[in-house]
Amino acid sequence: MSTALGLLGLVVFIVGVVALAASITWTVVKISPKPKSAQPKPAAPKTD
Repeated sequence: MSTALGLLGLVVFIVGVVALAASITWTVVKISPKPKSAQPKPAAPKTD
């Protein structure tokens, strides 16, 4: 029984670490400023 609880605890720990990393990444992406010098790419010329 303790082996099953240990495995369950390990799975919960891994899921928690992945969720924490994802939330930190999402927060940093939302907070970080967008580059102001970025210009849109020109549209590709149409060939008829």
